[in-house]
Amino acid sequence: MLPERARRQLYRLRLLTDVRHVYLQMRFERLREAFYERLWRDAAAAIGARCGPTRYGLLRIERGGFATFVRQSEVMLDDPMTLEVIGNKALTYQLLAENGVNVARHTVYTMRDLAPAEILMQQTRGPVVVKPVGGTGGGRGVTTGITTTRELRKASRRASRFDRHLLIEPQQQGHNYRLLYLNGRLIDAIRRDPPVLCGDGSSSIRALVRLANKFRLTADTTTALSPLKIDNDSINWLRSEDLTPRSRPAKGELVQIKRAINENSAAQNHNVLAEVHPATAELSARVIGNLGLRFVGLDIICRDISAPLEAQNGYISEINTQPGIHHHYLVAEPEKRVPVAELLLDEMFGAAQGVMQVSLPPKSRAPLEAA
Repeated sequence: MLPERARRQLYRLRLLTDVRHVYLQMRFERLREAFYERLWRDAAAAIGARCGPTRYGLLRIERGGFATFVRQSEVMLDDPMTLEVIGNKALTYQLLAENGVNVARHTVYTMRDLAPAEILMQQTRGPVVVKPVGGTGGGRGVTTGITTTRELRKASRRASRFDRHLLIEPQQQGHNYRLLYLNGRLIDAIRRDPPVLCGDGSSSIRALVRLANKFRLTADTTTALSPLKIDNDSINWLRSEDLTPRSRPAKGELVQIKRAINENSAAQNHNVLAEVHPATAELSARVIGNLGLRFVGLDIICRDISAPLEAQNGYISEINTQPGIHHHYLVAEPEKRVPVAELLLDEMFGAAQGVMQVSLPPKSRAPLEAA
């Protein structure tokens, strides 16, 4: 047991670390809000619509006597119950299986009973992944690269902050792809690679992460909307590469920081819309139609997106309602960028989906710019 003085010092260090983390998150949240406001304003202008803020943290977009409201990547399409059902990873796997889709072997468990997770891990030859069943998105609470019982317990505690029901599955080898569908039509596909940093010959990995976050916040061009963090996932990955956060990569050496892809930057996002195999696109569209989904992002883990999505190639790992639109703008090849927000708004107003009819002409009500 640590002496009292040491415990007090550890508590102060953790408190200071938490304060810095909260401040960093606040700065990135402001960056995210500014990015999405510019995105929606530009998209609205491109389709001949008006866009302005409300007093309540929402943007209001109008065209042809109809209005819709957006908040960052949230839009008025799929209903709240659908969002809740699809937001539950275990239910989603069940629905996919009922539609004849290959899903990963998995087990649901809780912190009170880790035995089912321990059994699956023992039966799995290779690392496993732990996720909260629901209550989160953007990769929060997810830990990959788990190979020991100690790591399993640590990852389970982290995931249980978001949901008491946890899910464990074998870690699939392959790339991570986001296929974006609107009313059953594939409109974009992105390969999302893990975050990578370049060594300078003197800085530790931890210091390189700090420099990367500073660049993300201050660069003239937005490259990422989330901070890069050294967490359980990062520690597990670095350990597998015989590295630690204190390691100092050589000048010019590229170092992958973690397996999870949600904290990557534009340099690791690549448009692959032309590469998606027709059978995979059709299978995904059929499932989305059967589930009654309008605007979703399918996460697929597979070795080759240009081949059919069969068991030996990969599987659908998640369905994301209210998918992050920024993934399709922050890409390595801007010339391949798909104007997702424009396509989305044009479809919503054109089909009168996710919009509200407004009776008063603009001159008869308060201006959109009212604060």
